[in-house]
Amino acid sequence: MLKKLQLKFIVITMFALGSLMLVQTLTVNAISIYQKDVKMKEILQVITANNGVLPKGYDNAAKEQLEGLFNPFGKFEITLETPYSTRYFVVQMKGNVVTKISTDNIAAVNDSKALEYAAQIYGSEPGYGTVDSYRYLYTRNGENSMMVFLYFRNEAREIATLFSISLTVSIVTLFVLLVIIYLLSKNALKPVAESIKKQKQFITDAGHELKTPLTIISADAEVLEMCQGENEWITSIKNQTSRMNVLVKNLVELTKLNEAQDTAQRTNFNLSDAVIETACDFESRAKINDQSLIISASPGIRYFGNEAEIRQLVSILCDNAIKYTDNGGTIKISLYRSGTSTYLDVFNTTEYVNPSSVSKLFDRFYRGDSSRSRETGGYGIGLSIAKAIIDRHKGKIKAIANGTKEITFRVTL
Repeated sequence: MLKKLQLKFIVITMFALGSLMLVQTLTVNAISIYQKDVKMKEILQVITANNGVLPKGYDNAAKEQLEGLFNPFGKFEITLETPYSTRYFVVQMKGNVVTKISTDNIAAVNDSKALEYAAQIYGSEPGYGTVDSYRYLYTRNGENSMMVFLYFRNEAREIATLFSISLTVSIVTLFVLLVIIYLLSKNALKPVAESIKKQKQFITDAGHELKTPLTIISADAEVLEMCQGENEWITSIKNQTSRMNVLVKNLVELTKLNEAQDTAQRTNFNLSDAVIETACDFESRAKINDQSLIISASPGIRYFGNEAEIRQLVSILCDNAIKYTDNGGTIKISLYRSGTSTYLDVFNTTEYVNPSSVSKLFDRFYRGDSSRSRETGGYGIGLSIAKAIIDRHKGKIKAIANGTKEITFRVTL
């Protein structure tokens, strides 16, 4: 149980940190993309406003540049170096006639290539767009139109590099944090581990201490019966002592199952035979109660596990079914394989079962019908032991109730 708690702690912590780092990485990259886009739009607007030329000597105030460094959403500021680091070309037209082609500020595009790019966007709506490795601004003023193309491959490469670096750093950081959290989680859960250990030790010690007085009470009751003869008071003492002995035994057994390491001897045994043999032992009890007990097991199913514990599991489920099935009711025990899993279903008719309460049936001391449990001698421990056995075998157990007078306990191995 402690390992599961530690795993949940690590998973929740890593999920929170991972989500935070993902948001941080995406935010940083989104700001970077936004800045690049603002920069390109500002340059395209300046070129368009200056008749297709990015003027040299254009510089903003130094104070405005300095303020812009600390404002990631601020307006891009053009400096004296911008014209020398910007690659662009311009195509101007009047009507359908090309009046000017300017490719002086780019080496990869000649006039004919510039016309090919212009032809791709000519006739479309004016505005911003992207074609190949260029961002463009298409403006139209009456018959005059201008198409400014700005090379942005370097900016795209910078964005990709930033994303790769930030993602790599985030993954490495998460891995380091995983190691740190794993090491620290043991210390963080120490108080919980000590509390669980003390609780289990208390139950074990209390169980051993209770055995002696219960044995004495039982012996005294036998002596009284021999001396005074049988009467309702002595019978009540013997019955309650017997119930207390069963309760103590079950509590100690459940504690041992929960605290023991998974070192129980396991073998490859015939599960079909084990289920049939264990279930058949309950035929006489079912017959006394006028209950119909139907056993169906696919032959030859084998399982690698602790045979004694699996037989105990089947016995608990059969005993529970007989206790809570009315006279004349039906009990069906089925063992079968589906895919790679083996299933054991224990079905029985019973009183109405609230579907919302089935998840509590495996809790210690939980009894869906306390009056019925008193009649049958139940304490709500049996199903807890069954779940502990299944957990040790890395399987699953659940109760299925559809709001009718039927319930099925399904074990998946």
